[in-house]
Amino acid sequence: MKTAEITEFVESYNELPAAERKEGLAELLKSGGLQRVYAQTKGGNARAALRILADLGERAKDVALANIDGLLKLLRDADPKVRMLAAQVIGNTCAADYLDELIEGVMHEQTVFALPSYLLAIGRAKSDRAKRFLESYQLRSDLEKHRDEESAALSKALANFVMRTKARVRVLPSDVIVLASPNLNVTYSQCKEAGLSPRKFGKYIAVTSLADFYDIYKLRAYTDAYIYLGCSPVGELPAFLSQREAAVMQRTGVTGYRLEVRSVAHEVRIDIIKKCVAAMKQLINTPSSYSVEIMIEIDGDSAQVFLNPLTDNRFSYRKKAISASINPGVAASVCAYASEFFNPDARVLDNFCGSGTMLYERGFYPHHSLTGADINMTAIEAAKENSRYAHVHPQFHYIDALKFTAKKYDEILVNMPFGLRVGSHSHNERLYKAYFRILPEILTEKGIAVLYTHEKNLTEGLIKSCNNFEMLKRATFDAGGLYPAVYVLRKK
Repeated sequence: MKTAEITEFVESYNELPAAERKEGLAELLKSGGLQRVYAQTKGGNARAALRILADLGERAKDVALANIDGLLKLLRDADPKVRMLAAQVIGNTCAADYLDELIEGVMHEQTVFALPSYLLAIGRAKSDRAKRFLESYQLRSDLEKHRDEESAALSKALANFVMRTKARVRVLPSDVIVLASPNLNVTYSQCKEAGLSPRKFGKYIAVTSLADFYDIYKLRAYTDAYIYLGCSPVGELPAFLSQREAAVMQRTGVTGYRLEVRSVAHEVRIDIIKKCVAAMKQLINTPSSYSVEIMIEIDGDSAQVFLNPLTDNRFSYRKKAISASINPGVAASVCAYASEFFNPDARVLDNFCGSGTMLYERGFYPHHSLTGADINMTAIEAAKENSRYAHVHPQFHYIDALKFTAKKYDEILVNMPFGLRVGSHSHNERLYKAYFRILPEILTEKGIAVLYTHEKNLTEGLIKSCNNFEMLKRATFDAGGLYPAVYVLRKK
């Protein structure tokens, strides 16, 4: 960026859409133009220039340190928004070194809307003195709106001193455990097979009477397990959550939490979080080092509230993934769905293996061998890295699926390219047609193919036209808002 371009970017920054801001910040960093941004803090563009430096966070550390005397002077500027933004920049970059100045600033600050920025900056110092100051700090705002913001900032600042600890979960027989499921029927069946008494609970599967919460992790055909905290009208959520604080601490033994709100617009989400955090006095909102997550799912005027204790290590083998990697809970559910057709002596191939997740989940069932192939070297490297932590160790090959045809396999289990994050539909048309030409050739007689794909019309058309397969099963799965299908085919 040239000087004139930087000036124009600073002057228009507050009106730019978020995507353009992000692009402009990246260009600033690339061009080394931050010093020229800082130079504009001395004129009429001071607010916007400081906002840019604040939004860059730690990436603005070098320019902040190079101009620290000027930034400290801005803490005493006549404009309260300039003081507020200067506190943010110092807090993001060098709070520990200038804690005295931040404390002095907040104690002399007379504009209440600026107080939260000072408190958050002091919290980032993460020292004993900062902690003592925050613990002794008395709220100063009179208006309810400003007082809530000041209180929320104080809580968030104190959260920097809460260490993340792993929950030790205990449940009562009456507690309802709900499982987020890619396919309700698959999860339901696995629960039944395990001797539980499941029931469908909206888009979840619910179980009760667990003597040990950790028993739920013996099952694999689901993505997340929550403790159900109940249902509340949206307007009463703050009071509802304040009444559930003791239950959260009793079930987990921790106080640090993060609040997540789903299925609403961003502005509504922020408003709900702000009000709920302000209402809870025993739990500590620690979004950067939380021990448990409280998840609120909004449906009209009603809200379901769930507690995720974050103690699930079922998929701990997956240390690395790529952009198109399948969710391991979905992969486990796909395998459970097709498992009645698995051969304990099968030679299994995934020739779109990615980081290997589908093979690792197939490895929980008896087999003879597991083989993966992928045209992406990064994927193969990720799959091999995951093998170091897994219970099985497939062979992985860096090769085009269409050229990996030298051997025959009893089972082929694949997450087919979706054409969303990687590729395109037109590319998939060519790839799928070519793949269906080689698929019968690399399967043994009566071999099984399990295809997981979002390209349902394309896949079903190819199954019919090639006439080499008998369809044994088909089901739709939920994959984070997408609804791919699983096809279990037997070679004729």
